[in-house]
Amino acid sequence: MVQEDAQICPCLEGDVQFLNFDRREVGDGPDFGEVSINKCKRCGRDWLEYFIEYEYFTASGRWFRGVVAPATAASINPADVKTILEGLEWYFRGGSAFGGRVMKTSGPLKHWLL
Repeated sequence: MVQEDAQICPCLEGDVQFLNFDRREVGDGPDFGEVSINKCKRCGRDWLEYFIEYEYFTASGRWFRGVVAPATAASINPADVKTILEGLEWYFRGGSAFGGRVMKTSGPLKHWLL
């Protein structure tokens, strides 16, 4: 079901609860990361997600997700995930590498990938 007033959807405030999204795996991106498109079940927004975990480091899981246009979601090339996210006005980052917090950020991902 799509929410009538999509502007107030919790997904825009950092709700990343997997039950609230339909997930479509896209493939492997750079740095052995996983790329997926997550569609919010409430408002229908498409979120591009990039997940990386360095298995040899404890608490190294990190993900980045940002809203993309439906056309981008439909034709995404996993190799372009960093460029797309970095080109957005903002995106969320979270995961065990960030203490489990979800934070709104912008700019290059390279600061968060090390």
